[in-house]
Amino acid sequence: HIADQAIYKNTLKDGDVKNLRSTLNDGATFTAETGQYRAGTVTTMDKALYTPCIPCEEGETPTWALRASEVEHNKDEARVSYKNARLEFLGVPVAYTPYFSHSDGSIEQKSGFLSPSLGYKSRLGAFIDNKYYWAISPDQDATFSLMTMTEQAPLGQLEYRKRWNHANLNFEGGITSSERKDQTNSGTIIQEDEEIRGHILADALWDINDKWRAGLNVQWTSDDQYMRQYDFTNDDVLENELYLERFSGRNYASARFLKFQDIRVSEDRAEDQPDVFPEMIASFKGEPGQVPLIKGRWSLDTSVLGIMREGDEADMTRFSVNAGWKRRFVSDYGLLTTAQANLRNDIYYTNDRQDSRTDIGRSRSGTQSRFFPQFNVETSYPMAKEFEYAQARIEPVIALTAAPKIDLDDYDHIPNEDSNDVQIDASNLFERSRFPGVDRLEDQSRATYGMRTGLYGYDGSYANVFVGQSYRLDKDDNPFPRGSGLDQQESDVVGQFSGRYKDIYMLDYRYQLDSRNLTSQRHEIDASADWNRFKIDTRYFFSKGLEGTELDESREQIDVDGQFYFSPAWRFRSGLTHDFAEDAGLRSIYSGLDYMGQCLFLGLTAQKNYTTEASGEGDTEIMFRIGLKNLGDFEQSSYKRNSDTHYQNNASCGF
Repeated sequence: HIADQAIYKNTLKDGDVKNLRSTLNDGATFTAETGQYRAGTVTTMDKALYTPCIPCEEGETPTWALRASEVEHNKDEARVSYKNARLEFLGVPVAYTPYFSHSDGSIEQKSGFLSPSLGYKSRLGAFIDNKYYWAISPDQDATFSLMTMTEQAPLGQLEYRKRWNHANLNFEGGITSSERKDQTNSGTIIQEDEEIRGHILADALWDINDKWRAGLNVQWTSDDQYMRQYDFTNDDVLENELYLERFSGRNYASARFLKFQDIRVSEDRAEDQPDVFPEMIASFKGEPGQVPLIKGRWSLDTSVLGIMREGDEADMTRFSVNAGWKRRFVSDYGLLTTAQANLRNDIYYTNDRQDSRTDIGRSRSGTQSRFFPQFNVETSYPMAKEFEYAQARIEPVIALTAAPKIDLDDYDHIPNEDSNDVQIDASNLFERSRFPGVDRLEDQSRATYGMRTGLYGYDGSYANVFVGQSYRLDKDDNPFPRGSGLDQQESDVVGQFSGRYKDIYMLDYRYQLDSRNLTSQRHEIDASADWNRFKIDTRYFFSKGLEGTELDESREQIDVDGQFYFSPAWRFRSGLTHDFAEDAGLRSIYSGLDYMGQCLFLGLTAQKNYTTEASGEGDTEIMFRIGLKNLGDFEQSSYKRNSDTHYQNNASCGF
């Protein structure tokens, strides 16, 4: 405390002062005409002003301040209370309240109202979201929210968080009553009557000991549109999970039970998601050199999977065991060779599964097993050359895989639950099996070859190039579906270019070319640039359509996001998603303006989604956020890459 006049007594625990100026631990300041200091903890100020904004010049008007007839600061309670308070922006009063209180900034957890969010959504109307934070105890808290709207009934929300020594719990729920639009199987948009709607999101984790842990994830909503309509998530499928895991050295085991809720609109959803009851996995890996005679490292992977569907739809139970051996060799000439051998056995029990070889409408149940050995050897010859500012590397690589032929008729008895979405790219070209799951096997023999090369700067910059292809030794009985890039004897050519120049430019380009004529099948580009004040991120995707399949139309889309900093405190941001395929056009667009000062955050965002009303996303939204330091949500500037020190040091001065 600093004062023009002060009288202290009782060993400086009590005092009376005039023209008081006081600074808190976080830099916030009080000024008052008179003040009383009692019991060493409570300071009462008359005709006082509080602000967390640190002025750059003496006498400068703070960005915002609270002025009151009386202010009390209680150190023990870490709280500041006001009587007859008014909120001032740049010295101009904008709000009044007879009583107000907030944390003094000395502790992280304190009960009180958070800064509101307000805006407009075309399907909800104008809205304001008020939140109250309740600091129940050091190990638990809660947030209550009430979102009031002009076009719909209020939405109430609750968030609760609890932490124990070895566990934690997070819960979020919401409830409202409102109308919604749905879509029939024929694509017709229909209006549903007002109904009770809501959601629950929860997760819990229990670290039982240093080897065991258990967890729970819950995601539920009342209808398909709710989560997107109220901006809780854009996920198409909600996942509920109960799991148990064990970690021990190189070994791992888990058991999970999964239940899904598909919230895609009817035209996107082919069928309901099955339940996983259960999925159990156990993986064991030996230490290198433990295998007698041949050395190397052994592995054993086992799994049990149960798939359950409602009614008379197909159910499946699968038991899998995969025993493996792996060894790495380094020759005197620099060849790096990795050899792998695997023996796998799968047993399936199916129920109510339609069999393509029986009469239409008939189903069958039964047990089917298969045994599958496979051997794979991969060899590369890495070479490097040192230069003054970088190192150049080049590495040709080839792999040979040998396996027996599988009778494709056996697939009529074995369901395919996890190996449908097959796609070749630079990341899985050299895998033992390019199927993403267990239900389908890549049989027979093949050769895979490619080239990796790169230039690696000593300043962190780099450029990597990869190109490769796979060749099946037998062109008949190919197990891969059309469009996977592996359905011909010669696979499609895949490649990747990735690079970074310091912290300014980044590019990651992945492609797939038809093996017969090198026509484009798929392109994916992720690129970004950071020019200090201006930042841009771009994502582009193209995939060619496949005639005779469900994906007979090409897909092409681009996402662009950019930010421009007028100063370290002011930022403009904008972005869009554009579809170039059939029915091309904008899918979404947004723009926003943010102010990120030392004691004040302001954010204004406008967004338009061009999707069907039944999806819950077809909406226009305008959102305004305000954050006052020590009074609620607050976001500081993330603008750090500025070499102009003087410019950056003055970022927080003024509005």
